[in-house]
Amino acid sequence: MPDVLTLLREATGPSHERLDAAFGSLDLSKRADLAGFLSAHAIGLEPLFPAFRAFVEDELGLECPDYPAMLRADLDALGVGALPSIAARPGIGDEAGRAGVAYVVSGSRLGLVVIRQRGYWGEAQGFRSAYMSDGRGHEAWKALVPVLRSRTRPGMDVDAVRTAALAAFDTFADAFATGAGVKAPANG
Repeated sequence: MPDVLTLLREATGPSHERLDAAFGSLDLSKRADLAGFLSAHAIGLEPLFPAFRAFVEDELGLECPDYPAMLRADLDALGVGALPSIAARPGIGDEAGRAGVAYVVSGSRLGLVVIRQRGYWGEAQGFRSAYMSDGRGHEAWKALVPVLRSRTRPGMDVDAVRTAALAAFDTFADAFATGAGVKAPANG
């Protein structure tokens, strides 16, 4: 029987590809697209972060970086005001599914490594994103992978984890649709 990590990769593959294509459509060398990227992440993390933080701290025993605060500081520096909220998808808040939320959120941090290597708007203009430059998310991923590989169906509610992971991808897709068009003031 495949482990939970393998099951999650199979179940979320199409959702992951769609979300990567959506976020990949932004040109992060442009200030406006970076503001949209960060806005979409802030909107998406708002309903996901409590479950993510609980899993990282309670199950993995790690200190959880405050990504919402980092995003708010970045957006403030860019002059982006209040953002809309989106509702949490069913399954996000279920304790049994928190590993699925952690899979999506900590996995998204891996993508930021690639973005940091390619660069993004702001470094030459004196703006450095706290959210984009934080590297501690990799610690959560490294701690999560063995958990997902060691717990098979009898030791974990795989259906709840799968449901939460799919709901987390859908939440980020909703957030992209809501926040990618947010623009930072030209002089902010």
